[in-house]
Amino acid sequence: MFKSKGCTACHQPNADSVGPGLNKIAAAYKGNKEGLIKFLSGEGKAIVDPSKEAIMKPQIEVTKKLSKEEKEALADFILKH
Repeated sequence: MFKSKGCTACHQPNADSVGPGLNKIAAAYKGNKEGLIKFLSGEGKAIVDPSKEAIMKPQIEVTKKLSKEEKEALADFILKH
């Protein structure tokens, strides 16, 4: 799902590119899966790199439309890094 929803265009596993690396996101949200899901739902602020939050806004429109189960699966994938 991470690939099919276009996330790889900006996020790499262990390196920053347009967006922060998955390893940084996972570290920032460690123990806070619900916080990550809120962000993916458009209900939370960016905590990893707030200066790039505007870049993520169009993609948040995509992740907001995911089902609860899809958001949980996406969060689980990100948090494994």
